[in-house]
Amino acid sequence: MTFANAVSILAPIVNCIQLFPQLYKTYQTKHVNDLSMYSLCLFLFASILWLLHGYFIQDMSLMTAGIISVTVNVCLIVLFFKYHQRM
Repeated sequence: MTFANAVSILAPIVNCIQLFPQLYKTYQTKHVNDLSMYSLCLFLFASILWLLHGYFIQDMSLMTAGIISVTVNVCLIVLFFKYHQRM
C-alpha cells in the first residue's frame, strides 16, 4: 500500500469521526451553549459535498464517510434545537 492510498483511506475515516466527541458531549450534558449553528451547517454542507463527490467518482470510502458525517451532523443539529429550546 502506498502512502497516497493510506491517506485516501484514512482521511474519510477521520472526517466522519471528527464530530463524535461533540455529539457525545452534547447528548451527555444536554447543553448547546458552546455550539455554533453556523459551524454545524457548514460541516453539514461540507459532508454533503464529500458524499456527492464520492458518488460521482464511485469511491465507496468517501460515500460511506459522507453518509456517516451527514448523519452525525444532522443529529447534532437536532440536539441543538432540542436543547436550545430549554434555555
